[in-house]
Amino acid sequence: MWGFPRETQKINFSVFSKSDLSAIHWATLDVLETSGIRISSEKCLKILEQAGCTIDLKRGSVLIPPYLVEEAIRKTTRSIRLCARNTKYDADLDGRHVYITTDGNGTHTFDLETERRRTSTKDDIVKSAGVADALDAVHIYWPMVSSQDFPPHTRHLHDLEAALMNTEKHITVETTTDPTEAQYEIDMATAAVGGAEELRKRPIISSLHCTSAPLQVNGRCLEAALKYAKAGVPIMFMGMPQPGATGPVTLAGSIVVSNAEILACFVVTQLACPGASIIYSAGIAAFDMRTCMRAGGGPEHALAGAACGELARFYRVPSLVGGFVSTAKKPGAQASYEKLTSGFPAVFAGCDMIAGIGLVCDCTTLALEELVIDAEIVRMVFRLAQGIEVNDRTLALDVIRKVGPSGNFLAERHTLDFLRKEHFLPELSDRRPYETWLKDGAKDLVEKAKEKVKMILESHRCEPLEENVQKDIQEIIRKADENLAEPEKGGA
Repeated sequence: MWGFPRETQKINFSVFSKSDLSAIHWATLDVLETSGIRISSEKCLKILEQAGCTIDLKRGSVLIPPYLVEEAIRKTTRSIRLCARNTKYDADLDGRHVYITTDGNGTHTFDLETERRRTSTKDDIVKSAGVADALDAVHIYWPMVSSQDFPPHTRHLHDLEAALMNTEKHITVETTTDPTEAQYEIDMATAAVGGAEELRKRPIISSLHCTSAPLQVNGRCLEAALKYAKAGVPIMFMGMPQPGATGPVTLAGSIVVSNAEILACFVVTQLACPGASIIYSAGIAAFDMRTCMRAGGGPEHALAGAACGELARFYRVPSLVGGFVSTAKKPGAQASYEKLTSGFPAVFAGCDMIAGIGLVCDCTTLALEELVIDAEIVRMVFRLAQGIEVNDRTLALDVIRKVGPSGNFLAERHTLDFLRKEHFLPELSDRRPYETWLKDGAKDLVEKAKEKVKMILESHRCEPLEENVQKDIQEIIRKADENLAEPEKGGA
């Protein structure tokens, strides 16, 4: 079964009680009806006005009555299938699985050879997509960095091309803030699957759109989301207030702000595209008052992520939350403990998708070795969530009687049958005796992770797109480059 099946999960994590969830919901409705939200799109404001909202075109603000919010939640699809080029990687967001996604969309990379931080390139997406394709603990791929070696007007099209060419898994784009760019990306995905109707049946891409705390939505970004929704591509709206800065310092207050922003986007989308596939998303990390930076690897991020996953389940819609995130500047001890701390609550809370692995420096810098380290951390967390199964076979009375006092269980069939089910077998963690480790070069975790990355890059290849499809995608990018490029300033 692709993804972590929740039917095997015995340890659960709960942040909110039912009364807490209800209080968050009613507080959110109050905010939307009395404080309102600012949306910088006349088109979207007109849609809301026609539905009975009170709008102020000069301020770009809107007051949304509770009944429209409730109606939008009811219209939203309860389960969504994120399809992949290879059907074995299809991800069913049905409340019964947990999926892990890479993070995106950083602007820097730690070079694997020089170990120096540099501006990211398209080749970094090629390599990270290939490594993610090879790792079973990675279920969905986001372009992890951006193609800074290409001009801004086509940069993100190159990001998508590199992803489509190098992974067979589902791809989420999170950089589209313009409906014209969105259409080009839709065209690329359409070429990859063989037609618009086929894309509607099997959406191999999805798109994430961030709101702007407090209580704002970028209009062009929302219009881009509507473009995707009309093409049948699943969309995600992510609230990201920073408690203490762009949200109330209390986590509950910031969750209300985030929830208001997300549900406002639900309302616009369901009015424009009834029944659209929307994923509830949040990445709420505290504002560190000492450094004036976002504390992405902090415990508050973990708690808020798990809480928002519970809120999405309260609304009976799929969820995506941040997790396995770190503010560490490079792979190492801080990255590992922050990623573990920020990741396990979302898994234990049963969130549908958790994004964060592979980047450091609070989601801005790619480290390929971190991607494989994080995959091992994910596997460990999944094992923890499974807990301990108790039944006649696991109690093992017959085997205990057979072996008796002073024996051992190494050669028993029971051991072979249950070893991989019961025991976590690491790929990177070194459990050998000290002397053996020393003779083998005394390699630390990061060194071993680099070796694994190099092995994957040398040996793993995903099924390529057909040559004519590759040419079609390249032609779409060429046209975009021609149509979107700004004319040169100056002249005679």
